[in-house]
Amino acid sequence: MLSIYSSLSFCLVALNSVTAQYVPDSQALTIKEIEHYYLDAATHSFFSAITPCTNYQDPTAAAPNNGLGMQTAAEWIRTAFHDFVTGSIYTGLGGLDASIGFETTRTENVGPAFNDALLFFSFFYNAQVSMSDLIALGVVTAVANCGGPKVPMKVGRVDATAAGPSGVPEPETDIQTTLNEFSTAGFNDGDTIALTACGHTMGGVHRNSFPQVVPASAIGPNNADGRVPFDETVAVFDVTVVNDYVHSTGDKGGPLVTTTNKTVQSDLRLYLSDNNQTITQLSQSSAYFQEQCQGLFQRMIETVPSNVFLSAPIDPTTTTNLKPAAIYLNIDWKGNMALSGFMRYIQVAGAAAPPATLKIILIGRNGKTTSTSATGTMSAADTGTGVWGPTRSYPFTLSFPATTGLSGISVSGQTFTFQDSMFVVPGMSNFSPTPPTFSTTSSLNAVSTYTVNTTVAYLTTAPPTSLTATFNIPVPQTGTVSPRIDTSQTATLKKIGTVGPFVLYSAISSHSLSAKQAYGTSMDVAAPGQAAGVLFFKPFNSAA
Repeated sequence: MLSIYSSLSFCLVALNSVTAQYVPDSQALTIKEIEHYYLDAATHSFFSAITPCTNYQDPTAAAPNNGLGMQTAAEWIRTAFHDFVTGSIYTGLGGLDASIGFETTRTENVGPAFNDALLFFSFFYNAQVSMSDLIALGVVTAVANCGGPKVPMKVGRVDATAAGPSGVPEPETDIQTTLNEFSTAGFNDGDTIALTACGHTMGGVHRNSFPQVVPASAIGPNNADGRVPFDETVAVFDVTVVNDYVHSTGDKGGPLVTTTNKTVQSDLRLYLSDNNQTITQLSQSSAYFQEQCQGLFQRMIETVPSNVFLSAPIDPTTTTNLKPAAIYLNIDWKGNMALSGFMRYIQVAGAAAPPATLKIILIGRNGKTTSTSATGTMSAADTGTGVWGPTRSYPFTLSFPATTGLSGISVSGQTFTFQDSMFVVPGMSNFSPTPPTFSTTSSLNAVSTYTVNTTVAYLTTAPPTSLTATFNIPVPQTGTVSPRIDTSQTATLKKIGTVGPFVLYSAISSHSLSAKQAYGTSMDVAAPGQAAGVLFFKPFNSAA
């Protein structure tokens, strides 16, 4: 059996936006998870599908298939476009809400792009990260990773539980209907033209999905799906598609301009609808194009139902480029505690080069800075260059007695606040068997019966007889490849002893899960009549 600890099993939460389990702030926990996918040097494979940007990742296959002429980065942008555009600023309904998963059989949503994207995202879905937030992250990462601007990433989207209204413009749709549909979503005529051009800077139109646009002759070696690209820089987010159209060069704006079937010249109709004024403005410079696309894509992914409220942007240049991450807390039977994890340093533009070491100083439970410290040395293995700049990690373990406790740490003049009132004890918790190594492939579909031994430490002078653990498990739902969260499985933790000021509780539970479900499973733990003291502990991620 494996002890439950890893860089992905978060047991504490820093209250100033660095998060782990134990804060009753669901949005902070979501930010933590999205930061992990977006910012960490080891991104747990989220970027793998779009690296390089020519890549096509079929989530039902064991490896990328680049002989089809398909492109995952373009699919991710298209998925967000089709999901958002049926929203209404008048009713406050729809927008980016993952309802696209229930709508893939409609003729307006032809092609494999949507299920490809949702299946891949489902490997990262859990109780804190909605499918609609993952669709938004797909846009942000695809654009930035492929040479485009950094579209601000906010979190807090809520997934729809059924299909929304129809109304995605198709190649045959007349110009007025197209403009009206975008207007309902909050985009005026100029916005519509520019957003379409921005969305068509990568990818192309495929014969197997749009035979009315693309001739059969497009199918060939390494192009089995018959793609005709929008421009000659198909894997780069750049102004080429606009310049080609304005100057009648290269691919001249792509197949939705140049097809001989005038019924499906949808891009041409859009560009001509204001006498080429908007498209000509976009061509004035690469910087202007990128700036306009950044703003329009931000508006697109922030078009959400009126009762959904998004966070501030995840931006290491405006908050802090130094944060604790992957934090967990341990205690043994002798009353020795240890805070472990790493500090994440991102060398954003204008920032100093990463230091060789960082000093992590303990702030005790009483709020006073102690003389206890640890040194985090830059990891030679866990490094990378993300969209914000070079990323480095500094693993550390900070040891202290249970009587001193924990309320935070001080690093490089910054204070990060934690609490130790209730936490899962990794050193006394385990699971069996070990799931297959994490990957975004069907290899994780095999089902096993997992035994989970959970031990929780509770700082209390009036201990209840038991605690309750609720398991949040991704399960299939009818009508979409997107999962939902099931909370029907629970475990009762009984007292097993005391260590200093802490009472320890433990339970053994069994769960029949696929490995994919196991990696997405989390648990919350609560005392009777109280809100959860442990939120979002991920018991299986030490095997990732």
